[in-house]
Amino acid sequence: MGLWDDIKTGAKNVDSKVGQKYDEEKIELEIRRIEREVEDMKRDLGNSVYDACSKGETYDPGSDCKKIKSKIESIDALKKEKEEIIVKAKAEREANRQARN
Repeated sequence: MGLWDDIKTGAKNVDSKVGQKYDEEKIELEIRRIEREVEDMKRDLGNSVYDACSKGETYDPGSDCKKIKSKIESIDALKKEKEEIIVKAKAEREANRQARN
């Protein structure tokens, strides 16, 4: 294997790393967006409970809590997806190194 093969392998690995980071950042942005939604939903839930209590009414937060839980599950799924991207990209880079040898 010559210098050209080393350069090609290095370029493939750089491309893999850049792609991985891009995908990770997209997921991180989505996670942060959903986290903001969750915080807003929690604040709205608290306000709704307070408003109902101040009027002497009852408030069933069940559906709101389910929505919040669903959002949190989405965050967990995105974090898992991010980890899978990292593992896949590392395996790809290792395969590139192995192919070079």
